[in-house]
Amino acid sequence: MPHVLAVGFEPTDAGDATVEVADDLLGALARLADGGVDVVLLSLSTPDVSGGTGEAEAIRTIRERAPTVPVIAIAGPDSHPERAIDAGASDVLPGDASPALVERAIRYATDLQRMEAELHRRQVVDDLTGLYNARGFEQLATHHLALADRSKAPVVLVFVRLDALDDLHVTDDQDERARLVSETAKVLREAVRDSDVIARVGAGSFCVLLTGEATGAEALVLSRLVEAVAASNAAGGLTAQLSLSVGAAAYDPQNPVPLAELIAEADRKMDAAG
Repeated sequence: MPHVLAVGFEPTDAGDATVEVADDLLGALARLADGGVDVVLLSLSTPDVSGGTGEAEAIRTIRERAPTVPVIAIAGPDSHPERAIDAGASDVLPGDASPALVERAIRYATDLQRMEAELHRRQVVDDLTGLYNARGFEQLATHHLALADRSKAPVVLVFVRLDALDDLHVTDDQDERARLVSETAKVLREAVRDSDVIARVGAGSFCVLLTGEATGAEALVLSRLVEAVAASNAAGGLTAQLSLSVGAAAYDPQNPVPLAELIAEADRKMDAAG
């Protein structure tokens, strides 16, 4: 059952959707910040929205605040539907749209959003481990490095390599390879904090971006990782012992470097430590 936020009006009927009303754009933006909204129904006749420029700006502002939430515009007598679509509205309905038409538009918008979200998930998530893949990690890490540039807060990147994949006996056993990779993902999840970003960036290579209060987090994560690997090996279940090589590199906002260079530095430190 979709949760609909209607801005500037109250729909007479939205089918099985739950409808919440915001009186104006400012109220809608405040509500969107709390999450839990599946679709926005925006009346283009709302005083702080009406007018060609205002309509487009309102839609862009909503899309910036909640980029995954589709916006269905409800046209007024002086509206410009083409501008609303250009600004990012998924649909524009006439002001006298029937309840059936509104319900159909909501259903179409939510179905389309679910399909787009699933497609995006498949593009950025590793199927075997459920971690981010290299593409997903690049997107998130680049975003976090940009935040670090603004906040001047340090960020640490940890590069992890699954050593057992170099074993020829393991290489020949695809099922064992998959189990080792999955187990590595499991111990990494146990070692890092909720705010950190984990990704599988190669066959047996992983990256962890320590964000937020990164100072001192490296030692804590590495300590937890050692404990998690030891617990995994003690539990058995794998033909090969789980063995990880680790290297770390700190991102200094005062002397920024590209993500690829940061990963390369962590890789070099891992090899030097080995």
